[in-house]
This record gives sequence, C-alpha cells and structure tokens, in this order.
Amino acid sequence: MNTLKIAWVLMLNLIWVSSFSQNPVLVTSDDFQGVIFSRIYEIPYSNEIPLENRFTPSKREIMELEKSLKDQLKFINRNQPNQGRHYGPIIHKNLRKYIRQYVGIINENGQRIIHVNFVWNGYSGTDDSWKSSFVIVMDGGSHFWNINYRIEEKEFFDFSVNGVA
Repeated sequence: MNTLKIAWVLMLNLIWVSSFSQNPVLVTSDDFQGVIFSRIYEIPYSNEIPLENRFTPSKREIMELEKSLKDQLKFINRNQPNQGRHYGPIIHKNLRKYIRQYVGIINENGQRIIHVNFVWNGYSGTDDSWKSSFVIVMDGGSHFWNINYRIEEKEFFDFSVNGVA
C-alpha cells in the first residue's frame, strides 16, 4: 500500500475514533438494545474514576459480553436477590426487556472491565434520554440492576440488584 493510501486510512480511522469517543453509540441486536458511553463521558457520582482509568468498549466486546451473559445469567442469578413478588421481575427470565448502558473502566491491576447498567424497558417508555444520560435509580427492585465483566477473563462479577424502599 502506498504512503498516500496509508495516510488516508489513518486519517479516516482517526476521524472515526474521534467521533466515536465523543458521542454515546447505540448497539442493538434481536435480543437487546443498549448504548456505549465513551471514556470521556462524565458518569454521575463517579468522581473517583479518573479519565485515564476509562476506555470506550467496542461493539465487538459488547456482543461477546451479551452472548456470555445470556449463557451464564441463570446461574449468576440463581439466588434471585430482590426479585419476584413486590420486588419486580425475575431477571434471567426477562433479560430481553432491559435496556443496557455500557461503561469501560480500567481497574488498579490494569484489567479492562465493562460496567453494565440495566434499566427495565417500561421505565424508559418513549423517553430516549437513557441513550445520552446514564440512569441512576436508588430503588425499584429488579427493574434496575448492574454487573461488571472482565473482558480478558470473560468473567462476570459484582452482580447487584436494586432494593425496594
């Protein structure tokens, strides 16, 4: 490839990466709908995570995470915390009914982790603000939950389901 072509490809990649890092990116499949927040997005209440400890997950990484989650969620959710009766839906039986928000974090060991925030789709209604604003809800039972995913290890941890006031 000649030098001009290489420069052109590098410039196009730089423009793509730059625009990707500025705006949340919608990612969807037949099974889910979510948004990837860039490394520079300021997540509310996360002042303890400096930008140098953030990254922007790729769509490929999200698709791998979602496939693993679909395969493992029934086991991860075996104790069904804060679910059923007045707490809300059984999560692993209703996974398709949640919208997702993805944030990339680099921990103190240099591991890349994707934090996933799940919001019951009925909560968002016709409001699309979840596509540009990170949703934080303190209660709501199993309508709201989150989990972390270590990319290299393909491992989920810190599964947390909201309580009910």
